[in-house]
Amino acid sequence: MRLTIGRTTYTRGGEVAKLGLANAIGYRVRSLLGEDFTDRCFVNVARLWRPMLKKPVFIGVAGSLGKTTAKELLVGLLSAKWQGIGNRGSFNIVHQIGKTILRVRRKHDFCVVELSEDAPGQMDEPLAMLRPSIGIVTVIGNDHWSAFDSREGIAKEVGKLVASLPATGTAVLNADDEHVLRMKATCPAKVITYGTSQGAELRAEDISSTWPNRLAMTLVWGKERVRLQTQLCASHLIPSVLGAIGVGLAWGMPLAECAQGIANIAPYDGRMQPVATSDGVTFIRDDFKASLGTIDACFQFMKAAQAKRKIFVIGTISDYDSSASVEYVRVAKRAQEIADITIFVGAWAPSVLKARKPGREHALRVFSHVRDAAEYINSITREGDLVLLKGSNKQDHLLRIILARTGDIACWREDCERYSFCNECADRNKPSGFPILMGNATISGATSQALPPDGNAIDSDGQVIIGLGNFESKYAGTPHNIGHEVVNRMAASLALVWETTPEAWIARGSSHGRGLCLIKIRTAMNLTGVGLKRLSESMGFAPDQCVLVFDDLDTPLGAVRTRMNGGAGGHRGVASILEAFQTDEFRRVKIGVGQSGVKLDPAKYVLTAFDAASRAAVDPAIPIGEAHVLELVKRRGTAKPQ
Repeated sequence: MRLTIGRTTYTRGGEVAKLGLANAIGYRVRSLLGEDFTDRCFVNVARLWRPMLKKPVFIGVAGSLGKTTAKELLVGLLSAKWQGIGNRGSFNIVHQIGKTILRVRRKHDFCVVELSEDAPGQMDEPLAMLRPSIGIVTVIGNDHWSAFDSREGIAKEVGKLVASLPATGTAVLNADDEHVLRMKATCPAKVITYGTSQGAELRAEDISSTWPNRLAMTLVWGKERVRLQTQLCASHLIPSVLGAIGVGLAWGMPLAECAQGIANIAPYDGRMQPVATSDGVTFIRDDFKASLGTIDACFQFMKAAQAKRKIFVIGTISDYDSSASVEYVRVAKRAQEIADITIFVGAWAPSVLKARKPGREHALRVFSHVRDAAEYINSITREGDLVLLKGSNKQDHLLRIILARTGDIACWREDCERYSFCNECADRNKPSGFPILMGNATISGATSQALPPDGNAIDSDGQVIIGLGNFESKYAGTPHNIGHEVVNRMAASLALVWETTPEAWIARGSSHGRGLCLIKIRTAMNLTGVGLKRLSESMGFAPDQCVLVFDDLDTPLGAVRTRMNGGAGGHRGVASILEAFQTDEFRRVKIGVGQSGVKLDPAKYVLTAFDAASRAAVDPAIPIGEAHVLELVKRRGTAKPQ
């Protein structure tokens, strides 16, 4: 085995040990075993380095919730008197743990590492490499539910930390969580329990956390009682606080010293972190991850909070065991019970429009893109507002809403998939990503009252049929343009003539005694909503007069279905329409383009022309789709979904 650092190659037989690998930190490690220094190599080198570290105490932190806060609190607490490090942010998978171990020096007293339980077996290799002697377990929740299917499965994986501790070590366990407390039975080390229950050795009593006040509690340890005033927000962080203090006590720190240390530590970035703006608006950033199990805690915080207005901003939700549409709607209904305004951002946002409360439609808004959400939020917020950002940073980048207030963001990419927050990104001021789509369009859902006197107005009994598709000729014959094919057939059947305008192709006529207007928006599919909204304002039609005709990947190829309302189902064109009008009250005729049993790249498939077999299967759906549309026109919104 050899390790090349700079111009020097070291072999395993004593020279690697002599080097100590500490000198390698800060240098570019060029190769290991003849390979490039990849993520796997960090693990291999860390395994060599870890046995050489006799002095530092290694501490593992595990659990579904609150790991990062517990780790940061503990690092801050111990650093007041000792030297040590923790893993950076929430970088907690195996090669990142390897990098953390390689940052540890022999002079250090401690190293705190949070451990991931993403899937069964995920903790095995990190634990073998880390070899912790102290372990904290916070809470067992629903994170990574899809990988385990039960809390018991998650607890079994997390419990490996406790079971791995040496007899001379210490486990610090949450007595309020039955899944965590059961780990005591498999622990070979000393156990310290914490929580709010009477059986906990370290207890929190007299808890208060009503905003604008921060989390405070009385710590009870044996006969000692110490009041703790933290800088943290919300009572659901109590396990993180007590877990860190439990390790401090195991370390030999007095309870009062632990309390003072925790009191000096600010909230970690993106974990219930308050950010005050110069104009008196306060944001609470809980935008690193929005697992379903953490959202109720945010609701409890906002419900108790004191503020002039309360505003929820909710992005991509993760870790739920039912359908997305069901969970998003449930969250939307609950949010509206608490907040003055609720805003959803992201691909699933339009699915919550069905949760709008009659008479309070303005209180629930949806935006597919964070840039539009930022413009809207920053236009309506005022002094005294409390805005909670709850999202998944990798997908949503909700921090941009705050950065946009001062112009400190020009990048609006939604596909960078970076875990780091945008304020840490060197590219944040490089213009890129989506333009503002809704900025020049009214999003109230109301149609214009001042129509131009050009005879273009649609009467109140008229019906508007919108065929969705991309306007460029190169997309003709693709699945995404099946909506165009249906309205083209309708125009031919009714002998209507297409008129070309800057915004759309429009054909007018009548059917079943009602005025009929066929529309194909002349823009990219994802921008359909903006164009249609502008037409609605100039022509005076409303959502309940419209029928959308479009392709559907979830419907078998050639099948035709009708719906009276609902979410976008992942269709970007439909999502843009629902967002522009802020309502889901559009009737739809969906033409199936799904390919059962075939693994597809959806983005590529819908923009590629049908092959001969698919074309033959979908062609009969065109006249059937036309018949469905005409039936909706005839029934004037009374048809039942098929």
